[in-house]
Amino acid sequence: MEDLLNSLSDSYYGEYDSDEDFAQTTLEQEGSIPENLPFYICIDWEATARHLMYDYMSSNGYYFRN
Repeated sequence: MEDLLNSLSDSYYGEYDSDEDFAQTTLEQEGSIPENLPFYICIDWEATARHLMYDYMSSNGYYFRN
């Protein structure tokens, strides 16, 4: 049981309102988005979240790495 709880804890990424919020927050925290990104470049967060969710799962707003 303890191993299961540790595994769950290790894969937990937090609580978010949407896949898009999760994707944006996660990528910004990881430093995946350059700070000097020009203002005219727009990120399609819906598409980004759709692709990112192949490696994650969510349940009732809680996000976990697969």
